[in-house]
Amino acid sequence: MSLREMFPMAAPESGPATGDRAELAWHVLLLAAAIGSSFTFACVTPFAAFAVLTAGTLPWRRAFGMTLAIWAANQLLGFGVLGYPPDGITFAWGVAIGLAALAATLAAAASFWMARRQALWRRLPTAFIGAFAAYEIVLILTALLLGGSENFTPLIVGKLALSDAGWLVGLGIFRYWLVSFGLAPRPVHS
Repeated sequence: MSLREMFPMAAPESGPATGDRAELAWHVLLLAAAIGSSFTFACVTPFAAFAVLTAGTLPWRRAFGMTLAIWAANQLLGFGVLGYPPDGITFAWGVAIGLAALAATLAAAASFWMARRQALWRRLPTAFIGAFAAYEIVLILTALLLGGSENFTPLIVGKLALSDAGWLVGLGIFRYWLVSFGLAPRPVHS
């Protein structure tokens, strides 16, 4: 099984919807990983990594839907379990994080689509860089409006990039294993 089969870099939705147990397992894994990362890192969930994973393995409409589900799980966990303060600033940051996650997914999907003729080893890092940049830009702009720009030092952003890259590699390897054993869907797109 090749890496291209693992990350088909789906562009617009096409082909039959699979809807089988393996696809459901992949969605559940993504949500479980998002919930686990939310418990571990709270407000620094690796949304850029999830954006690349969803944009690279799902048709674009489902990728955006999965990104919204990951964001919603993060917010529900934050407000329901982790004790995020229920105030206007926190709600505004939550919305900004959701918009940033969608921007990251759009950047990753666009990157995969524009570089569709290139080798995967070139597309994957480019999609990650685009997703991470889009995510951080939305959050930096939000910080300029709401406060908190001191949290965007090169050291902090660099650590976040490494964390997101680690999540992407780890979950990518896990997806490879799942597909190898028939526990995640083989792509219907190429």
